[in-house]
Amino acid sequence: MEITARRPGIPATTNVLALLCAMYFINYIVRVNVSTAAAVFRPELHLTNTQIGLIFSAFAYPYLAFQVAGGWVADKFGARRALTVFAIIWSAATVLMGLANSLSGMILGRVLLGIGVSALPVATRAMSNWMPAEKRGFAQGITHAFARLGNALTPPLVAWLILLVSWRGSLRRRSASISFLWAIAWGFYFRDDPAEHPAITPGRPRSAAEEARQERRAACRSRAWRRGCFR
Repeated sequence: MEITARRPGIPATTNVLALLCAMYFINYIVRVNVSTAAAVFRPELHLTNTQIGLIFSAFAYPYLAFQVAGGWVADKFGARRALTVFAIIWSAATVLMGLANSLSGMILGRVLLGIGVSALPVATRAMSNWMPAEKRGFAQGITHAFARLGNALTPPLVAWLILLVSWRGSLRRRSASISFLWAIAWGFYFRDDPAEHPAITPGRPRSAAEEARQERRAACRSRAWRRGCFR
């Protein structure tokens, strides 16, 4: 069922998709920026190449674990609260790395970053709530395209910021500030149920989230193994 806007202008669904695209873009900037900054902070912090490798890998383990946990958090608490909290975590982690003066400080920041940027299943939950079934593939594709764009633009962007404000400033002031601003915008604008959004036409028979649940239940009923379906 199509979600319709109450008043003229950019549809609320487009705004939500734009926020998700921005999240994917920022998400990949904050996870990749340390790779570019490493050439500068390695001699300043007196780190070896092996220690730099530890800093890089410290991100991966919590990221792996919280991919599953993030999906559960989204189902339990909703994408609005979950993504806001995850964004605050990765923002704080970026600030911490910008303040770090030792290997342990950088590793702690990278661990927290891995937890924060594991929010991608939460974004998928938000898309399933807001996007009509026939547009979910496009929404998933364009958000992933912005992730790759962030990955591609981060090295030259961070290199320029290092020259402008130092490696600490590039992490602490720029990357973290943008992330905090995104978290505020998301928490202010997004609603887990589109029907609760002020820009959505009232009186729709059911929200996109309810439509998705109805589709899932119908699919379960059509299969012999329906008892294994998630309710």
